[in-house]
Amino acid sequence: MTFDLGSSVGDVCWSPYSSTVFAAVTNDGKVHVFDLAQNKSDPLCSQKLVKRSRLTKISFNRRDFVLVVGDERGIAHSLKLSPNLRKINRPWMIGSSPTTEYERNEVDRLESLLATMNTKA
Repeated sequence: MTFDLGSSVGDVCWSPYSSTVFAAVTNDGKVHVFDLAQNKSDPLCSQKLVKRSRLTKISFNRRDFVLVVGDERGIAHSLKLSPNLRKINRPWMIGSSPTTEYERNEVDRLESLLATMNTKA
């Protein structure tokens, strides 16, 4: 899969609570959130965060629905995900370890999604 974000990518990270969700930051100051289970080609959300600075790092909070984004000026921005970008809290997000069944379900979910993609040889 290839995603054209229209600018150089500073960082990408997978969501800790869903195998199909990832986020990316670009040098034009935007944050992009994708859910491959919802839309395989376009982001669910693209938000311009800074005007005259490049975004260089991004990370999901493992417990809450928050993204932390760093820019080239040394500023850390905290973003709360809107309700339409959130997944239902899983018990492991509140401090316990993920269950084997949950992990298996997430792996199966991503594998079935990737199996539906057309591969170009």
